[in-house]
Amino acid sequence: MRITAIHEATVPLSVAARSANISFDAMTASAVALVTDVMHDGRPVIGLAFDTIGRYGHGGLLRERFMPRLLAADPDSYAAGSSIDPQAVWDIVMRNEKFGGHGERSGAVGLIDAAVWDLAAKLEGVPLWRFLAAWEDRETASGQVAVYASGGHYAARDDLAVLRAELQRGRDAGHTRMKIKIGGAPLAEDIARIEVALDTIGAGGSLALDANGTFDLDTAAAYLRALEGYPIAWLEEPGTALDYQLNAQIADIATLPLAVGENLFSFDDTRNLLRYGGLRPERDLLQMDISASYGLVEYGRILRLAEADGWARDRFAPHAGQLFAMQCAAGLGLGLAEVAISTASLFGRITAEVPVADGIATLPETPGVGFERLAVFNQLFGDVLPH
Repeated sequence: MRITAIHEATVPLSVAARSANISFDAMTASAVALVTDVMHDGRPVIGLAFDTIGRYGHGGLLRERFMPRLLAADPDSYAAGSSIDPQAVWDIVMRNEKFGGHGERSGAVGLIDAAVWDLAAKLEGVPLWRFLAAWEDRETASGQVAVYASGGHYAARDDLAVLRAELQRGRDAGHTRMKIKIGGAPLAEDIARIEVALDTIGAGGSLALDANGTFDLDTAAAYLRALEGYPIAWLEEPGTALDYQLNAQIADIATLPLAVGENLFSFDDTRNLLRYGGLRPERDLLQMDISASYGLVEYGRILRLAEADGWARDRFAPHAGQLFAMQCAAGLGLGLAEVAISTASLFGRITAEVPVADGIATLPETPGVGFERLAVFNQLFGDVLPH
């Protein structure tokens, strides 16, 4: 088995939405295809990966460093019989990279890693969730995973009406857990948004809140006081990602669960969060983004680190809202996977075809991640597939 070509392309994700931290109107993502010399039905088997959201594309890093390293490698160094060894590929693409410096390269490496896992599952002829369950000797994987629907961005006009309509669409699509943005408006306006959201979701559902890392300690304290009495599932990213002291101070005064980690890009960052961030394993959630933090090889190290520190897998809810992360959550037995409420954007349509009932998604038996079955497949990968 040999990788014969690697293709990448930048895909626009422009969405007219904003959180308290960023606007998504110029957002981009990367698509990657690993082409092999293995043929199925007269066509090469190809490993595919599509980016997480909120990070922009990684084309320069992929073309200049990581793709050339893998293409130059001896196939015997990464082939595992008729399959491929994800750890060996990871070691190849990270060769001559200094320790530390966890920035944009973590997303570029994460994309190649995701394409390798897609490829490995396809070579076995099984969906990725089943491949990962077998890889970990887990016998209980079913292809089902609990999901929460993320949205509730601020609208330029008629914000409360737009919010209510969006959450109602989420309910109609089978979601019981939803998350909205806060911190981008005055506290009183955010409380009004929360009340509309709770009313729309109704009894039996749950609401989480995402501040996108914008609170200082005083602001976090004010919100926590105002939220007393409201049935909030968790408060996400109240403070900036790398201020572990601030995170610990907020955790010390928070009676509701916190969800953090989506903007940490490595094992090293996670270790510091667990050491100094004041988190509570019995209550809080860890949201490290698999694709943005060097991929599933690194995420496996993160899982083992946290488990040794007393964290159960049901406390992991990886950020992303994309199909690869859903497959990983199901296969590894994680607590939650994220999807987008809105299907108006390209990114939201990626997971829209996965059926959801009572907050549980059922993944297909399609080999690999399952991109090929999507209606938006050509929009995602049309520029990276060999013709």
